[in-house]
Amino acid sequence: MVQLFHELTAMHEQLGKEVTKSMVHIYTTKQKQSLPLTSFIDMLTQLFEEGKRCGDIRTGRPSAALALITIQLYFGALKLWMFSHLHEPLSTFTIDTITMFIDYMQKEGD
Repeated sequence: MVQLFHELTAMHEQLGKEVTKSMVHIYTTKQKQSLPLTSFIDMLTQLFEEGKRCGDIRTGRPSAALALITIQLYFGALKLWMFSHLHEPLSTFTIDTITMFIDYMQKEGD
């Protein structure tokens, strides 16, 4: 999962803040419905389900909720980066944040 977000952040960093802002703006203003994140949410949900089955994820929280939290963490980091509130690379901030969340789910559970 961390590798997935590493690839996404690397893409945004390569495109740059202004291009990423434009893409997000165009995409969100052209959509008549909510963002089509269903397949991304489904993929993350399945990853969390697998983690639960293997015993790597120790929480009673629904995997779909964990997937949504992960997406919120990613888009929150992306927004902070786009508007220059971060002093570190997007990839570092995002990976550290998502890793912290996953570590919590592995060690603490609920």
